Amino acid sequence: MKTDKVMVPKKTTIQDLQFVLEEKGFHTTVLNSEKEVKDFINDNIPDERLVGLGDSITNCELNIRNILAAKGSKIFYSWDGSENYNRSMDTFEKPPRPDFYLSRINALTTDGKILMKDYSKQASSEGLFPKQIFAFAGLNRVTEKFNSNSSVQKYSVFSAKPDGTEFTVALLPFLTY
Repeated sequence: MKTDKVMVPKKTTIQDLQFVLEEKGFHTTVLNSEKEVKDFINDNIPDERLVGLGDSITNCELNIRNILAAKGSKIFYSWDGSENYNRSMDTFEKPPRPDFYLSRINALTTDGKILMKDYSKQASSEGLFPKQIFAFAGLNRVTEKFNSNSSVQKYSVFSAKPDGTEFTVALLPFLTY
């Protein structure tokens, strides 16, 4: 008599996530402290660039705006509310489009799908991406599958790196918010 065994999913490690994401064309890096995040930004974003900042607690908590401002960057971000700086990815079809875009990942599945609320389905379908995306994810964002169908229907899910842009996922094991 054959019995069915229940398979308990193994705990996903950082290395597992990196492997899955890199198989899908994403670059990955692991940053283990706030200092490493700041060094990463300084090392990877040249001075005096156009940079978009997504609606991200990570960006706020780590004072990323101040780092970029010190580099002479022109910053567009979505939560300020002023006329010149209230831009989401949906409005980047008109110049200026940012060279870089920094945001958080809202959810990351263990099979490498990325949900980002900064990108509507329309913006993604039209390929309105900057040259380089840096997406930050604490391990608290990792899940087996997405919980909300409404978010999946409204926002972009990246199953692979979009054509025409570089996309780096920065895994932040120290991040708890």
